[in-house]
Amino acid sequence: MDRIKVLERAAKDVEEKLFASQCRRLEREYLKKERRGEAVNAFVRLFNQAADEQKKWSWLGITYLHTSLQTKSYEFLLSLYDEKFLFDTSPSELYWRPSCFFECFEEDIESLMAGLQKQYTRIWRYEEEAVRGVCVEYYYAAVKQLCFDLAGEIMKTEAFQKAVKEENFTAFFGRYQGEGEVLWRMKGK
Repeated sequence: MDRIKVLERAAKDVEEKLFASQCRRLEREYLKKERRGEAVNAFVRLFNQAADEQKKWSWLGITYLHTSLQTKSYEFLLSLYDEKFLFDTSPSELYWRPSCFFECFEEDIESLMAGLQKQYTRIWRYEEEAVRGVCVEYYYAAVKQLCFDLAGEIMKTEAFQKAVKEENFTAFFGRYQGEGEVLWRMKGK
């Protein structure tokens, strides 16, 4: 078997356990009003920024960026698109880094790599990057769940209410210019 696949499998087994404890920590953090407010505020800033444009918005995209994993900035691109979706020539966009998530991720990677280095000799940078790519999926799923959970709070904001939206306004989560999944859809005004 390919060494990268062996490392990824070993990392995934360990990350499941590490993430379980980090997940409880993240849940506690995001029960706090100020943490939830920080996250909602990112969407408020996006909708306020979009208010300057005379467009009807059809789509809210929450996408993770492969480059941000490589640079360790862990940013998500929040985007508003008109009915043309990805062919919209002037979407409203904002970069967002959710608090706490990727500090937890880095702690996991540090612990995980220390364990792997005891088992496997000389782990190369490209192998570590492959391991990071497998493990970050847990955190992307957690951010997706957070965005789903915050939908009601986001929709109650004045900025969201003022934004001109199409009848079937839809929010989705996924990889930038890749596959995504619908988080929620508004029916009617």
